[in-house]
Amino acid sequence: MIPSGPGHRPPQAREVPLAEALGAAPVMLALAEAAGEAYLTASVVRGPAVILGAGQRAGRVLQLDTCAAASTPVYRRTTSGTAAYLGAQAILWTLALPRVDRIFPDASMRTLLNRNVRPFLRGLRRAAGAPAHYFGRDWISMAHRPVALLGFEVSPRGAVLIEVIAGVDAPLAIPAALATAEEHAVDRWLGKAPAALADLMKADAPTVARTVMEAVVAASASPIADAPPSPPRALVPVRDAASPSTSSLVPGPGLRVPIGWLDTGIDPATGDVWLGGDALVPAYVYRGVALGEELAAEVAVEGASLADLHDAVRRVRATVEA
Repeated sequence: MIPSGPGHRPPQAREVPLAEALGAAPVMLALAEAAGEAYLTASVVRGPAVILGAGQRAGRVLQLDTCAAASTPVYRRTTSGTAAYLGAQAILWTLALPRVDRIFPDASMRTLLNRNVRPFLRGLRRAAGAPAHYFGRDWISMAHRPVALLGFEVSPRGAVLIEVIAGVDAPLAIPAALATAEEHAVDRWLGKAPAALADLMKADAPTVARTVMEAVVAASASPIADAPPSPPRALVPVRDAASPSTSSLVPGPGLRVPIGWLDTGIDPATGDVWLGGDALVPAYVYRGVALGEELAAEVAVEGASLADLHDAVRRVRATVEA
């Protein structure tokens, strides 16, 4: 992880266990909200592994038995979005902000990624000596190839967590042998072939991690700090195809959206609904729509719309009423 900002030692990338890198994210989000400060880490991690988005139904995306047979554990991150494959080495940048406009004053929940991805683009450009672009999906491209995956989470009070994942030796796309037929049917990359960082730049992983971190720090008028150490957490692999729902819920109909699928589940006895999927949607929004709660006027949703979320819930409820 990389400490940064006034009062901290010079930036340096560190290799850390994947469990530590993923476990730091929810701690950083809570710290940002409580302290009103921004935190940044950059971790060089080892695979192989598949990292699911917070809301993705595991069994729709992956053949879990095949993953186990291939010694490729499956984990789940805090941020929403789609799955990333990690080869032997990858980089995970984690940025926690107390509010969406902490770095860019004109940022809003509607432009959460559009604004806050900019320093990551600058950092990758400096590391590679070539342009990096964000075209409004859930990935960054270089040389017309997807190279880094984006995910975010937002607390009900408006603190923001952004994760950026890039494969060093292997592209982020899930290997064909590990993916389900449903996953194969989704054009995650708009017809482009994802690339590993090693395909596009000569710099080693710590150098790339540090260069990007420096660009993020430089973009902020206020200090960005390294998250203080947190107690080690056991990272439990995903083995249940129903996850993050529960096996007691009956799977409902999925709804196709611009970024993949929205997933549903329902308890026929109580009518309780679970809502998740590939779209970048905060956990409290997925939960609130499933419960029929009234949400704030502006929420962060990418890859689907609030109307799509409500439609998915109506469809699953209709299966019970029928």
